[in-house]
Amino acid sequence: MKLPEATKSRAVLVGTSHHEFLPALPAVVNNLTALREALCSQDIWGLPPQYCATVCDPTDSTQMLDPVRNASREATDTLILYFAGHGLTNQRGELYLSLCKSEEQKPYSAVKYEDVRDQLVDSRATRRIVILDCCFSGLALGSMAGEISAVVNEASIEGTYILAAAPENRIALARPGEEYTAFTGELLNVVQGGLAGKPELLTLDTIFNHVRDVMCEKSLPVPQKRDRNTAGQLTLVKNRASRRERHGPGYGSFSGIAAGTVFPSRHDLHKAGIHRPLQAGICGTADQGGAESIVVSGGYKDDKDYGDVIIYTGHGGRDPNTGAQIKDQDPTDPGNAALLRNILTGVPVRVIRGASGDPKYSPPSGYSYDGLFSVEQYWSTPGIDGPRILQFRLEQIDDESTSAREGPQARTGQPQSNRRGGPAPNQWERVASGVYRDRRISERVIEAHDSECQICGTFLEAPGGRRYARAVHIRGLSVPHEGPDVPENILCLCPNHSVLFELGSFTMNDDLEIIDEVSKEIVGDLRTNKKHRVGVDYIRYHRNLYRF
Repeated sequence: MKLPEATKSRAVLVGTSHHEFLPALPAVVNNLTALREALCSQDIWGLPPQYCATVCDPTDSTQMLDPVRNASREATDTLILYFAGHGLTNQRGELYLSLCKSEEQKPYSAVKYEDVRDQLVDSRATRRIVILDCCFSGLALGSMAGEISAVVNEASIEGTYILAAAPENRIALARPGEEYTAFTGELLNVVQGGLAGKPELLTLDTIFNHVRDVMCEKSLPVPQKRDRNTAGQLTLVKNRASRRERHGPGYGSFSGIAAGTVFPSRHDLHKAGIHRPLQAGICGTADQGGAESIVVSGGYKDDKDYGDVIIYTGHGGRDPNTGAQIKDQDPTDPGNAALLRNILTGVPVRVIRGASGDPKYSPPSGYSYDGLFSVEQYWSTPGIDGPRILQFRLEQIDDESTSAREGPQARTGQPQSNRRGGPAPNQWERVASGVYRDRRISERVIEAHDSECQICGTFLEAPGGRRYARAVHIRGLSVPHEGPDVPENILCLCPNHSVLFELGSFTMNDDLEIIDEVSKEIVGDLRTNKKHRVGVDYIRYHRNLYRF
């Protein structure tokens, strides 16, 4: 069994939170943010962010239906439609999905589900998943009510797996003050946290059965499902709990563990997967992709903590008995080489502060997970003890939910959920507004050429022996080019030739001859190998742009 092919899949997440004539559902906004983050997370599924459309508070039918129509046309593997908000029904039991100005007594003021269904039916996707956290609230205390059995039957589409929030004549709770609606909250608990003792990949049925059982135990409305053509046996997401049990490597933040969460001990950090080593301050290696996490806990006297900026001292050279620096630090030390790798790739690290660190930003006891930091630069300088040390400048990523400048008092107590709305920075690199590329694909192309430029054959070597090159898309990803993020559309180039290629200073013929567009002379052939083949169609597209 394998996950849906992310590049051939699409998701549309729709939610109505603010209403003029119906009770507000503030938790719906959080539903959309958390679900999008989960679907795009590398260790859950890895759906490219540009393939996950989010529609919050649509005011007319086109705002809801156009994204569904576009996704239905593009998806060939899996198509996901999620809706959270008020559901309305008319006298014939037909389902309507609410807009911001919908009225209870006027179902026609909402979007008829049949119109949504028509778009899904026409899709080429091999499987369709519909998640409906919707019913109408007639209760004053913030609930959503409606006939969900009718909703499920009305929503049914051949080859589709449908989840609905509650059975007939029950309410699907959206309690005031709760971060998520009840049904979506339990769904997110499974997707974000995983299921202990279950396989590495979770099927739709496994997810549904757990959510149903938990809601039964909590005396919450019991969700329903409809399964056409055994879609429930297909896998949807990776099981995060399975990964934690293996203590395998993992980059980026963990959904459900917010910046500001305090752990009593290093062992608790290890169990949660936030920082796996029980002693080492740097987790991760350059070969695996860089450092995953670091601990700042006063171990090195040259460390400086400014809250959102940390000057972190590298590893090595200390006397094991006194802690004094007695030798110069080496860039090839595994921990230092890992942090250097983060500078090259842009992959952020998790930062954990210990109680022995700067008291202004550290917890009074234990260890606090303080979010993601980018490794911006490094330098070598004589340390306080005399020998040269490596220092790394780390900057907090702005979209973490808790800023270190708030101090330890703001970070103790019960953890709050992570509300980062952006894609996982460890996997996705922003190219343009709403367009991202998958770092893993670029890394595979660079590795195939051992970081040697396909134009000139040279490579750059960073301290620590790590080679550096850039991955450049032949046909750009952003509009109007809208090229695919696939290896065939990528070149491995040195920084100099990457700029010249993007400026159109040289192009290539179909036989991969390189033409200098200034002198119009042949300057050589593109270097290729069996591990990476370049698509001629993309070469032609680039050539047509710049050859006059």
